[in-house]
Amino acid sequence: MRDFSDDILFQTLPTGLVCFDKKGAVKCANPAALEILGMSLDDLMSGENDIFFWRLLNENGEDIPIDQQPSRIALKTGLPVNDKIAGFYHPVKNAYCWLNVNAIPVFEKGEETPSGVYLNLADVTSEVSARNKLKQAQFDYKMLVDNMHSGVAIIQDGLLKFLNNTFIAYTNKELDELVGTPFINLIVPEERERISEYYVRRLAGLEVPESYRTKILDGNGARLWVDFKVKKLDYRGKPTLLVLINDVDTEVRAEEELKFSELRFRRLFEEAPVGISLVTATGELLEVNQKLAEITGYTRKELLQMTFADFTHPEDLDKDLSLFKELKAGKRDSYEMVKRYIRKDGGVVWGELKVRSFIDGFEKLQIIGMFEDRTSEMNARKELEIARDMANESSRLKSAFLASVSHELRTPLNAVLGFSDIIQSTAEQESNREYAGFIYEAGFKVITIIDDILELAMSEHGKIRLRPATFRLGDLFDEFSKQLQEIVYKYGKDEVVDSLNEIEPALRDVEIVTDKSKVYQVIVNLVKNAVKFIDKGFVKLGCFKCGTDRIAFSVQDTGIGIPDDQKEVIFDFFRQADGQDHAKYGGIGIGLAISQRVANAMGGKISVDSVVGKGTTFVFEIPVDLEENY
Repeated sequence: MRDFSDDILFQTLPTGLVCFDKKGAVKCANPAALEILGMSLDDLMSGENDIFFWRLLNENGEDIPIDQQPSRIALKTGLPVNDKIAGFYHPVKNAYCWLNVNAIPVFEKGEETPSGVYLNLADVTSEVSARNKLKQAQFDYKMLVDNMHSGVAIIQDGLLKFLNNTFIAYTNKELDELVGTPFINLIVPEERERISEYYVRRLAGLEVPESYRTKILDGNGARLWVDFKVKKLDYRGKPTLLVLINDVDTEVRAEEELKFSELRFRRLFEEAPVGISLVTATGELLEVNQKLAEITGYTRKELLQMTFADFTHPEDLDKDLSLFKELKAGKRDSYEMVKRYIRKDGGVVWGELKVRSFIDGFEKLQIIGMFEDRTSEMNARKELEIARDMANESSRLKSAFLASVSHELRTPLNAVLGFSDIIQSTAEQESNREYAGFIYEAGFKVITIIDDILELAMSEHGKIRLRPATFRLGDLFDEFSKQLQEIVYKYGKDEVVDSLNEIEPALRDVEIVTDKSKVYQVIVNLVKNAVKFIDKGFVKLGCFKCGTDRIAFSVQDTGIGIPDDQKEVIFDFFRQADGQDHAKYGGIGIGLAISQRVANAMGGKISVDSVVGKGTTFVFEIPVDLEENY
C-alpha cells in the first residue's frame, strides 16, 4: 500500500485522511486528521490511542464493536463504507466529538482482497450537537403537548393530522384509528351540519364563533360534551385549524338537569343508586334523597336539620372541611375522597364522596354531593387481611412442625449411624463392614436432608443454625480454591477465565473456629455470582487478615461490574441489579441475600466494591473464633 507521508496534496488536504494496512494498523495520517483526532502521529501509529480513538460510539451512545467499525468492515468486505457517523473521545478537548467517516478499501493490482483502507474524516460535532438539540426540543415539545390538560388537534383539508394524548383519551380510540380520518366523523350526527358550516365559513374568512360546545362520539359509541376553541393559521403552506378541546360533559349535563322539570328532577334524584345531597355554603343539607337516608340510618327530616359534619367520621372531617373550604373559595370546582359516615345506630359506613359546585340561574353557588356506599368492599378488604394473617400463622405453624419432625427423626437416625459405625469397626467379615458402610452413608445423607429442612424452617424466621468446629485455615482455603476451578469449568469458561488464588502465607497455619459448611455456602455463592457475570479475564479467591480477631475471604472478578446505586439492591431477595440481561445471565436473585443473612448470623458481613465495566470485588469477613461471637 502506498505511503503518502511525503505527498504534498495528502499533507494539505482540508479533510482528515488516515491510511490503514490490511492488518488494520495505521500507516500514515495527514495533519487535518491529527487535528481532528487531537493526537500526534506517533501516538496514532503506536496504538496508544486504544482507549480514545478505537472506542467509537453510535449516536444513541452505544459502543461500536471493533469489527463493526468502518475501517474493519471495508477491509473485511472490500466495499466502501460511506457517511458513517461515529463519536470518539477527544483527548485535547476532554470531550466526545463526532465524525463523518468514509472508509475506502484499496486494492493492489491483481489482488482480490484489500491491501489497506483510506479513512476520510470530517468533524461534524456541531451538526450532531445541533441535531441532538433539535431532537431534544422536539421531544420536550411533544411531551408538553401530550401532557396538556386540554386535548389538541391539527386539522388540514378536513382531516385529523395531529392529536395529543388527551384528545385521544376523549375518543377511546387508538392513534392510528384517528390520524388521516375526517374530523367530522367524531361529531355526533345531529351536530355535523352545524360544525361543517363553521369549518367552511372559518376557512373562507367569515365570522364564526371562536368557541362553542358540541358532542363527540367515542370508540364505544358514547357521547361526550366538549368545548371547542378553534384558531385558523397557516401551517406548512396550507390553511390549518388548531383545535383545543376540553371535557365539559359533567358541567353541561348538570346544567341540563337543572333545566328539567321538577318531576323529572325528583324522579332522577329519588331513584339514584347513590346518596345525593344539595348542600349550602355552610354545610347544611338543603335536600337529600332516600338513598342517603338509607345509608346513614337517619330520616330525611332528621338529615335536613343537620350539616354533613354532624355524621362525618371525626378522622375524615378535617380533610373534608378543608376541601369544602377550597370549593367555596373558588380554588376548585369539585373534589373526591373516600370517607366514612357515622350511622344513627353508631355503625360506620365507608363510601366514595364526589362533590361539585356550580352557579345556578340566579348566580348563586350550589353544591351537590354524591356518596356511593363502599362498605362491602372495605369489609372484603378486612377479610383479606384476616386471611393473610391466618396464612402467615399457618406458615409459622408449618415451620414449627418441620422443626419438630426433624428433631424427632434425628434421634433414631443417630442410633442407626452410631450402630453402623460400630459394625464397621468390629465386624469380622468384609461384606458386613461394607454393608454397614452403605447403611452409614445412606443414613448420613438422610440426616443431612433433615438438617437442611430444619435450617429452611428456621431461616424463614430469621434463624440460621451454626455448627462451629476447628479448622486449619490453609486447608480450608485450598479446598475452596479447588471449588473455584470446578465452578469455572462447569460454567464452560475455563478457556477464557483464569482461576486464581492468593492467601497471606502467615495465615496458612492459623486455626479458626467456624462453621465450614456456612463459609463454604457463602463463598460458593460469591464465586458462582462472579463466574456468571464474566466473559473473560479472571476470578481470584483471596484470604487476608482484616483485624486482630477477624479474617476475610475475597472474590474478585473482571466482569461487568455493578452501578453504585445498585449495590444495596443486589442483597435483597429476588432482586438483581437493574439493567442486567436476565435472559443471558439467569438467576432469580436469592444467592447474595442468603449469603448476607448467613454472614450476619456468623457475626460477619459482606461488602462490595465495583466499577462498571471493569469488575467487582466481594469481601466476606468473619471472626476467627465463631464460638465467642455465637
